[in-house]
Amino acid sequence: MTKPVDPKKSRNYIIKAENSLRIAKIAIEHNAYDNAVMTAIHSAINALDALTSSEKGFRASGEHDEVLTLLKGILTPNEYADIEKQFSSLIDLKNTAEYQPDFTSPEEARNSIKRAQRILDKVKAKMKAKDG
Repeated sequence: MTKPVDPKKSRNYIIKAENSLRIAKIAIEHNAYDNAVMTAIHSAINALDALTSSEKGFRASGEHDEVLTLLKGILTPNEYADIEKQFSSLIDLKNTAEYQPDFTSPEEARNSIKRAQRILDKVKAKMKAKDG
């Protein structure tokens, strides 16, 4: 399922992604590893929503991995494979970080931030290239 988004507002998702990533880094400093993972995941989701809303005027609105379908045709096959790998690794931790009694490790938190940063960097580069 998708929801329409005014492409002019796609940059707002970039700001949300940047803010979430900044908060994830603060959470690490305070040993709040689950919060770091959760916030990194939301950073990645916002970054990908920025790209799909900019390019197609839609964002995913259901299962989080639906965004991957929207990304097809926007990214090259290599870009898509890399984003899919980074995003899937993040989404795999979502249930544990948000809903389970087990804690995520410091390493998982650091890796989540790295993955979210890679996604955000790729999205910003793609959007900048479009803007010329």
